[in-house]
Amino acid sequence: MSNNVSWMGNRVIDPGATRQIPQPSTTTSPAPQMSPGMPMSPGMPMSPMQPITPIVPITQQGPPPSTEKGYIPYYLASNIGKNVRAEFIIGTTQYADKTGMITEVGINYFVLRDINSRTDVMCDLYSVKFVTVLLP
Repeated sequence: MSNNVSWMGNRVIDPGATRQIPQPSTTTSPAPQMSPGMPMSPGMPMSPMQPITPIVPITQQGPPPSTEKGYIPYYLASNIGKNVRAEFIIGTTQYADKTGMITEVGINYFVLRDINSRTDVMCDLYSVKFVTVLLP
């Protein structure tokens, strides 16, 4: 397997950087042709080539900003180390809940440590309906 493919088989564009902001490039365009008897106007360039900086929108590459404030993973990550009850809908009619301490949060998952069974349970963030933070 090459270094350009992640463990899930997805292409990795730039594994070294999480976000890149490209710099705008500068190009030149020729100035309008001048004739010997042509009058100069205030906006007319003096040199035959004038640099033009195109307006390029700044784009960011990398994972979605789900770890920023306002997203569910951000809220869960702010509660790492706290006991929670997560309620899940599985399919259309099945309901399940898990209780434990949040130990890790990813973009689309979180891990609960179940103290009774002494296990870690990875939970799918997209099937979670409610997360209740249990106060001490």
